Amino acid sequence: MKIAEILQEQCIVADIKGKTKREIITELVEALAKARLIEDVEAVVNVVMDREKLGSTGIGNGVAVPHGKLKNIKNIMCALGRSQSGVDFDAVDRSPVHIFFLVLAPEDSASLHLKVLSRITKILRDQSLRKKVIKLTTVHDIYTSILEEDEKI
Repeated sequence: MKIAEILQEQCIVADIKGKTKREIITELVEALAKARLIEDVEAVVNVVMDREKLGSTGIGNGVAVPHGKLKNIKNIMCALGRSQSGVDFDAVDRSPVHIFFLVLAPEDSASLHLKVLSRITKILRDQSLRKKVIKLTTVHDIYTSILEEDEKI
């Protein structure tokens, strides 16, 4: 599955304002709500926060991939957020997180859910892409950079 199939340009937040996990996750979920992909922001935030309680999704190198499974969605969907200054997200390497890739999946999609998480991790493993995404100034540029990197995999 390509990232273009699950990430819409309008679901990118180029300047995350939140400073806590809940605030950041809420901003990303609100982007999905604004795109009319989800309805109940608070319920979705709670699902993702419950997942965070199991262990931080801050995977290191300035990246976090918060995620959750929902009963009432049919397709995997994503939102992407970027903080140029970085935020403490309790990452495994204790470094500030700059790139947040929220993934929501249907409750019965374990295999596909894991494949998407793996793909995102592979894309964001590239240090030059991470640096580029942090510096880019527009949503469109962030979106196209992620899709271009996805095409290389």
